Amino acid sequence: MLDSLRKRKRSWVIIFLLGIIVFVFVLWGVGSYTTQPRLENVAKVNGEVISYRELETKYQRAIQTYRDLFKQSMTREAIESLNLRGGLLAELIHNRLLLQEARRLGLEVADEELMESIARFPVFQINGRFNRDLYLRILRSKRITPGRFETDQREELTIQRLYDIIRDSVHVTAAEVQDRYRIENERINLYFIRLSAKDFIHKAKVTEADIKEHYERNKEALREPLRVQVEYLTYPFDHFSSKVQVSQKEIEEFYNITRETRFHEPKAVRLKHFFSRAPAGKNFEKEREKARLKAEGVLREVLKGKEFTKLIEEHSDDFSEARRGDAGFFTRGQLLSPLEKIAFALENGEISNVVETSLGFHIIKVEEIREEKTKSLEEAKEEIIRTIKQDRGRDEAARTAEEDREKAFEGMTLSALAKERQLSLKVSRFFRRNEVLQEIGGIEAFYKSAFALSPKQVSPVTEGAKAVYLIKLKERKEPRIPPLATIHSDLEKKLKEKKAMELATQRATSLLGQLRGEKDIEQFARQHSLKLEETGLFRRREVEIPKVGTLQELQLNGIPLSPQRLIPDQIYTQRDAVYIFAFKESQGADMETFEKEKSLLEQTVLSAKRQRALQRFVEILKVKARIEVEPEALEGS
Repeated sequence: MLDSLRKRKRSWVIIFLLGIIVFVFVLWGVGSYTTQPRLENVAKVNGEVISYRELETKYQRAIQTYRDLFKQSMTREAIESLNLRGGLLAELIHNRLLLQEARRLGLEVADEELMESIARFPVFQINGRFNRDLYLRILRSKRITPGRFETDQREELTIQRLYDIIRDSVHVTAAEVQDRYRIENERINLYFIRLSAKDFIHKAKVTEADIKEHYERNKEALREPLRVQVEYLTYPFDHFSSKVQVSQKEIEEFYNITRETRFHEPKAVRLKHFFSRAPAGKNFEKEREKARLKAEGVLREVLKGKEFTKLIEEHSDDFSEARRGDAGFFTRGQLLSPLEKIAFALENGEISNVVETSLGFHIIKVEEIREEKTKSLEEAKEEIIRTIKQDRGRDEAARTAEEDREKAFEGMTLSALAKERQLSLKVSRFFRRNEVLQEIGGIEAFYKSAFALSPKQVSPVTEGAKAVYLIKLKERKEPRIPPLATIHSDLEKKLKEKKAMELATQRATSLLGQLRGEKDIEQFARQHSLKLEETGLFRRREVEIPKVGTLQELQLNGIPLSPQRLIPDQIYTQRDAVYIFAFKESQGADMETFEKEKSLLEQTVLSAKRQRALQRFVEILKVKARIEVEPEALEGS
């Protein structure tokens, strides 16, 4: 047996066995850690520490959730734009404050209630009954101790007790629901005058002195980052796996070893997913409220019969336009807890209410339910053959690349190696750090190797999802501040556009001041030869105004205009245009449909009121608390 292992140390059997030993993942928000801490603790809340590992666990879990939901469209750039660490650290502090207060109030969950809760987990049950051996075996397989898992569950249940007390203390009246309906369903029609920055470009004068001054003042901002160009030899796994032959004995051996782990399929649901992201950072509560209102607006449209897929295409904060909200299949443990509870409670074809998570607000629809089953050998045969071929193809590709790397060290060029192996040699365009090459995708190791190479140096064998690579640096362009002459026209164009926008803003501000004195916008527009348009009727709280779009200054309740207030106090802007609005008409909410929407709206109003109560409660705790945060904890978010 030992000789066999030595001879086949890279075979799929050994890889599988080693995989069991080193396999690490997060279960119900809990998991092992693969990143070495940069610092031991990231924050203190009333003297209690929040460790780097706690934050890193939540960070990796959040990234995995995003990748599960958005698949290949979840690029490094998209992840970096989310400021995840900042938002997740705020959530950890939030939960620690609630846990401390719950303990102070004597709400900590007792052992008996904790074990009753754990016993209700379907994954720990056999034939509907809790099985302790299965429980311990599953935790052991995930490298989680019972003590650690139970501590985390106890804390979650304790916080939920406090939530329940706050939640149960909040109620809504029929008048509140009716007022909310009237506000949300009132429709208004606004006049607007649009002043485009491009119409002022001919008046925007930029001198050489302006350009030079801007250049000197912004040299660091204009600095071009390090860029590299590489040539790389690709060893596709398919190229090598096509020659692999698999015997019936190997198929049976693979099946017998992996039947319970690979071919046992737990219950899974395929989801269609709408997402309204709540950005972390400044104005957190305001942005979160906007995200919630956006999700609630979409849900109302769904309930009125509008196609869910169409609404996802128009409004979802997805990172992929191509998938149209199809998130794929999920099993228990792959989704954030609030989403998982809803997803596995819905019937096939059913759509959820708005679901809140730490990432934002979601609406999900169950497209298909796949019940639990174990594949037979015959059902699994094609997958087994494909897997063994892929594994051996990967092994052979890596072995061949290692051989070729040795030849490259001895002086053989990559082009000669490509010709000898009948493989493709490609040359990349120049690219920066954190920039993804379309032909490579998000293979972190590829870019790390590319930027670590010296001239003429060949990289170690670098593995991707479908191939391994040998990379050689072709050219390196060091960071530099470009000479003014090379960017002169670009700077002149940008400065003109900026000045044109300033002129448009000045003109709009002046016109608004005059309009306030005259009130009649139609006559005013004729006098000043301005094009007057109408938005048409729309709901006051819509994020996008018809014929206009989104506006930088727009508040949650929309533009504050009414029959009593015909002209606003301010102008509104987009990146390249300025708007003057005036009230034209309004249309009251259709109260005949109120009864049909009353139940859902009552839940929505109650949920929002409870959320505000919880936020106020946490804010009071924050004011009283001693909170210390390590700035380094937020780096690399």
